[in-house]
Amino acid sequence: MAFFDQFTLPVKGLHIGFHEYQFDIDDAFFKASDTDIIESGKFHVDLSLEKNMDMMILTIDFEGHWKTACDRCTADIDLPVIGSNEILIKYGEKELDDGDIIYIMKESSELNVAKIILDSIIVSLPIMKTFDCDSSEPRPCDQTVLDRLTKWDEDETPGTDSGIWSGLSGLQVEEE
Repeated sequence: MAFFDQFTLPVKGLHIGFHEYQFDIDDAFFKASDTDIIESGKFHVDLSLEKNMDMMILTIDFEGHWKTACDRCTADIDLPVIGSNEILIKYGEKELDDGDIIYIMKESSELNVAKIILDSIIVSLPIMKTFDCDSSEPRPCDQTVLDRLTKWDEDETPGTDSGIWSGLSGLQVEEE
């Protein structure tokens, strides 16, 4: 857990008002967090903590890229990811993470935001891992695979019965 100590924010003794923090996250963060979803990536995180008398509002804005395989051509790509998340932190009798509200004990002197940052990034990942590779130089996409996909799309135009089911077209079915 020593790696995540750099993501610990002081809570006790923090003045009421806005407090800004910045973090740069890379592969070491994802390896230390032991997640299978993101193994490699690089993100810049801007974190804003607004402290009030009875609660805090944590705003996380991040931008970066996720190294993953493209769903379309299977090439390794740097998929851009941008996101934002807002979390309420309230004081309670025991520590509890209830989605968008985190309860910490009144006596807590610090708050580690590493898991909150990781969860925010994971939730912002796109379901389909593709992007417009035509605008990138050099193109990360596997052009051979993309050419084959285009050819298959052209070969299977609507209205042509060249599939395995074309033999059924001459079958006559009696209706009852």
